[in-house]
Amino acid sequence: MGSSSKRDRGRSSGKNGHAVNHKRDKLYNSRIIRNELNDPAFTNPDGRNHKIITLNNMANKLDVPTLVKSREFEIQSLEKSQLKSKYASSTRVFQSLPRELRRRTASHNVKRVPKRMRPRALKEMGLSNRTLARETKGVSTSGKPLHKSHPRGRELYRLRRKQKLLKYAAKHKLSGQVLHGEIINIKKMDMRGKLKMIKQEIQKIESERKLQEDEIMQEKHSDESTMLVYDISATKKAKNLVNNLAGSYDNTGVNAKASIHRIGALKYATRQAKFKWLPTHIWHAKRAKMIKRWGWQIPYEPTMKCFRKTSRSYRFKGCLAWDTSYINTFILNCSRNSNESVKVVEKILLDLSDGAINETSTYLSGKRLWEGFIHLGSEPVSPGSIHVIFSDKLLQVVIRVHPSTYNDVYDRLNRAIAGNDNIDLHDAKYAVGSIKVTGPKALEALQSIFHNRKESSGKAYELWRSLANLHDVNTIPKGSMFAFMVEDPRMWNKPVIAHTSLEENADDILNLILKVKQNGGIDQEALQCLLSIDGRNSSYKNQQTLKQLGKRRKPEISGEPIPRTNQDPMFPVVIWKDNDNSFNVILPWFWTMPVWYQLVHVPHLMMAGTRQLDQIDYERGQLSFSDLAFTRNGYTESRIRMEENTKRWNRKPKSKRIQYDSLQLGNETGELLSPFGCDWRSLQVLRFALQKVPKDADNSKIVPSEFDKFLSRIIMTNFDAIESVKDIQKHDKSILLTGKRPYTKIPMKLVAAKESATLTSSFEFTSKGIPQLPVKALSFECTTRGNLTDGARIYIIPQDHVKQWVLFGDSTIKNIKGGNMSSSNLQVPGSEYLIGLVTSATFNLSKGYGTGVGYVDASALTTCSKYILIRNIGSDVCRVCKWKFINVL
Repeated sequence: MGSSSKRDRGRSSGKNGHAVNHKRDKLYNSRIIRNELNDPAFTNPDGRNHKIITLNNMANKLDVPTLVKSREFEIQSLEKSQLKSKYASSTRVFQSLPRELRRRTASHNVKRVPKRMRPRALKEMGLSNRTLARETKGVSTSGKPLHKSHPRGRELYRLRRKQKLLKYAAKHKLSGQVLHGEIINIKKMDMRGKLKMIKQEIQKIESERKLQEDEIMQEKHSDESTMLVYDISATKKAKNLVNNLAGSYDNTGVNAKASIHRIGALKYATRQAKFKWLPTHIWHAKRAKMIKRWGWQIPYEPTMKCFRKTSRSYRFKGCLAWDTSYINTFILNCSRNSNESVKVVEKILLDLSDGAINETSTYLSGKRLWEGFIHLGSEPVSPGSIHVIFSDKLLQVVIRVHPSTYNDVYDRLNRAIAGNDNIDLHDAKYAVGSIKVTGPKALEALQSIFHNRKESSGKAYELWRSLANLHDVNTIPKGSMFAFMVEDPRMWNKPVIAHTSLEENADDILNLILKVKQNGGIDQEALQCLLSIDGRNSSYKNQQTLKQLGKRRKPEISGEPIPRTNQDPMFPVVIWKDNDNSFNVILPWFWTMPVWYQLVHVPHLMMAGTRQLDQIDYERGQLSFSDLAFTRNGYTESRIRMEENTKRWNRKPKSKRIQYDSLQLGNETGELLSPFGCDWRSLQVLRFALQKVPKDADNSKIVPSEFDKFLSRIIMTNFDAIESVKDIQKHDKSILLTGKRPYTKIPMKLVAAKESATLTSSFEFTSKGIPQLPVKALSFECTTRGNLTDGARIYIIPQDHVKQWVLFGDSTIKNIKGGNMSSSNLQVPGSEYLIGLVTSATFNLSKGYGTGVGYVDASALTTCSKYILIRNIGSDVCRVCKWKFINVL
């Protein structure tokens, strides 16, 4: 009986007594497309044989309008069928939601379902036999929340916090009285009022004490009218006098490293001991996977799978947004009255840009923003940007660097300005935030959230608004900058873009672009407001909390923005377009979250992490931060990745491991380089060992190796060069076990794409005597089927087999069935032809085949060779790829 009841579930008896399967009928109806046989579209279906064939009596002539009209019913049926088929398998309302709105708990918690679908969800929940409390998860059948039996979560924490504050207040009582002399009666005490009063008194005492200290300091330095004294007092005033209920304040380090002065929620105080939070951390933590890197907790990737969606959003639909507040900002303030101080700043810029910002460049005059690699000495350390700004009394320089090099750049700047009272270094690490938006809808997304309803909004804002009709983001020149004041974006219920009333012609658009190139979109007052401590602090004055904004929203202004008052704050934003066709928004730190909250409500905008940033750079054929192996931090990251892959391989059982040592690669056995990543050290040793091989050496025979009196291998053939690589690997491993470094310099150094480089042979072939390997960055595309992976090996084609590989790359060679030949029929080149490694490679959605980026020996590859060979780790198949150099420096 039990089995038959299960089998008959979902069926009912029909007219003839047979069981009707409603689920099967539903599936059948979703796949059927109704049609009509009425087809008057052919004017002469019989095709009679006329002696004279005209246009009217032509056989089977198709009348297109008649055909469309006759097939109208079938076309509509096809569209309905597509919709029915899409939702045929959806038996619950939450199953038809888009991916962005899907939640795991939506099956039993109607609060996770959109409001317009909750009645149907509640109805579906009521069909089962389970209890109501479990069914709706704290919500009744009408959608109202059930009464909680005891406090949980946040409410329980709130009660415990009140208890601690009461104990704290009891310690400060004087003979049974509170601070104002009011007698305490525990039984009749208004708890919330007392807590508020105690908090206000404590803040008042602290602020008065700090102000007294500032006044004493100003009196002490009354003779000194330097910027340093003023900036230090302004910083203390900003930290100690909070001018809003949101708790926002400016936190700038003046000639000192910035640190978080206070953490708003005591609940999270211990969680930021080593790794600080971004302004949008709590928002991201619910929607993305976070990683701890460079002293920050950074979004790595969304929890939702988005590899394809990222590519679509970047190329032709929507846009992507990142919170890039982890990029550190330094502001140099120099008095223009001191020529010596100005020369010191110019020397700093010349060194950091490796000579790009000089007296003859437009970067030093402030007309353009410089982007490139920040150099310390002659070594590139990380990507960065420098902008020079001139005002009446000050020369200001804004330097933005990657967080991996924060300490090094700070120490370099601090040493350069030491002892100079006319130059101040402001560490705006926790004072200035930034957001990056890229994609075809990036400009439209930013214009929909930045508003200024003042009558005198300024020419800069008007120029920004006039760009609303530009549908192509590439129209705006790279390096363009805008600076203006905007209102709190939370005053609007949703993003609203204000299009201009008139359609502009080509001449008007050209005039707009000329104004943008002439820095017509920069409001100097807004720019100075962002770069000064007082300006950022004043932007927080009367900053509204969400509760305050909610009280100002009324039913009669539903759908309209909240009316503006004179007390509502305005804050500065700086928007500039970088070399990647992305828009970077620079704004005060505590305005980042309000802007971000409104930005993510823009249609077709997708939140992204650092992994999506690498994906976009890869699809463009450019280097991302994870590909910068020629920098010290990038090389360290690649070594850490190799160690993690090694540990992961060792954890596997022996039957599940790939045996790299027994892999047959042509005439060699096993991987010479480490199979767990990009082994730049072994590649460096191999390329310089091959330089020691005599030109007239006979490599066709393997002869026993010879050693000198120091037991060092004498390199006479290619076999000796390969064996010397293994010797150096063992030597480095033994030194690492002692806790020392086997080498001090990075094994490789980057040279420009157009620069020629040769490997020297006059060096001491020891662990520390091998010079750095000059490399060039390149991008490549697969000409055959198959995907390449990170860490793949790059070979130059041997001279004896160039013809076969080139024909294979051009798909000229065919097999007996006429198909393309497999590269497995061609032998893998020897290690003497190994010239480089791949840092990033996979299937490129924008091109439809595999692409990647990597580095090769600068002396081994010339532009006259069209193809290279690339082999994945653990594979014996090479793939032919076209390549081109990437201009990095």
